Amino acid sequence: MENRLRWGAKVISADGKNLGRLTRVVFHPSTNEVTHIVVEKGVFNRRAKLVPIGSVQFAASDEIRLKIEASQINELQDFEETYFLPGETLEGEVKPLYWLRPVGDYPEIYPLPPLAVSYNLSEGSQAIESGVQILSIEEHEIGRLRSVLLDELGHITHFIAEIKVGGKTYLKLIPIDWVSQIEESFLKVSASETMLEKLPDKYD
Repeated sequence: MENRLRWGAKVISADGKNLGRLTRVVFHPSTNEVTHIVVEKGVFNRRAKLVPIGSVQFAASDEIRLKIEASQINELQDFEETYFLPGETLEGEVKPLYWLRPVGDYPEIYPLPPLAVSYNLSEGSQAIESGVQILSIEEHEIGRLRSVLLDELGHITHFIAEIKVGGKTYLKLIPIDWVSQIEESFLKVSASETMLEKLPDKYD
């Protein structure tokens, strides 16, 4: 059975509870092995959890079913850790935050210590986000990453991308062997735009 990790897919616990949406896929570039998925829920009280790939029962285009129950999700490691930076930091490294405190008839704005965010990733791992740019060998943007296909052992075999051809958008299967570089904001392939256009279409 095809295991497909699609960003935005609903993640359901073993007892049928909605745990959130898939927002990132964590893998080792050297082996193409997926180790975790990031499940995120909420807006103002946002929570992002690292779910081991071994906890995934099955993954389809619109739903990912887990082996664990909803009560166990809080026991998993947080993907992000946010903390205040002590002392002064270099300008441009972090964004200042402010809070509004009413004083008499006029509210006053007070600065908060700068915030920083770190990701709980093991050494050598990368987390791919939704909508990463696809670059051809000519370094032209030709589409956006949409989902990932895995084999039975949890290794990436293909990326599914939205490729623009002649003003139209198609879903194309890009073999992992064609990928020469993966960064946080883009994925580069060792193929020309013409070769990418000839790849087989992938239908939802």
